[in-house]
Amino acid sequence: MISITICDDEPGTCSDIENIILNYTHSHAIETVIEIFYSGETLYESMEKGYRTDLLFLDIQLFEMNGVEVGKKIREQLGNEKISIIYISSKETYAMSLFQVRPFDFLVKPLTRERILETLEKCIKITEINKGIFYFNIAKTIHKLYFDEIKYFECKGKKIEIHSQNDVIEYYSGMKEVEKQVIGKGFLAIHKSYIVNTMFISAYHYESVEITDGTVLPVSQKYRKKMKSYLLELL
Repeated sequence: MISITICDDEPGTCSDIENIILNYTHSHAIETVIEIFYSGETLYESMEKGYRTDLLFLDIQLFEMNGVEVGKKIREQLGNEKISIIYISSKETYAMSLFQVRPFDFLVKPLTRERILETLEKCIKITEINKGIFYFNIAKTIHKLYFDEIKYFECKGKKIEIHSQNDVIEYYSGMKEVEKQVIGKGFLAIHKSYIVNTMFISAYHYESVEITDGTVLPVSQKYRKKMKSYLLELL
């Protein structure tokens, strides 16, 4: 199940995007729920009350609370880093001002079916990866966490610490066992002691990465080449 939200004050644009998505997901047997909002205020109020979505097509030029403000509130006030935000605008000049919101993509009007589907396919792929499950054993009991709950893994001797959004969980294991479950599924090894969920990286540096909660983790020389290749692929 993929939850998709469209927020644009032009009903025609919302309808066009919705029809393109529905035709695609129906032909690919992807179960989808689509919600439409016509203002940033109603969208944000709903999210404050607990409304959640996987993908958000968000127009920038909304009345009163514009798309940039909505995105910042989602990231900073609600602390929601899971949602993939795809901005929509008739002006390319907005692109650089969106860096702090960490959008997934930026679509310029007039929208094309090809461009919408290109972004949609990438988002669905990443969403499905992030909904994967990590299994671990504590006191002969198997526990699990969804990938999108995990910020990073830290190795401390014979123990692994899972730094999740809500807690730090410690159990006996090694990094090789962690790698078998998560590498290639949205996680990046940056050090012999750290594996990071790329969804929670807010800034990349040559010798370190910054997590969305402000934590700075070192990138050892051994892993810098791999990280550079990953960044080039992203760009």
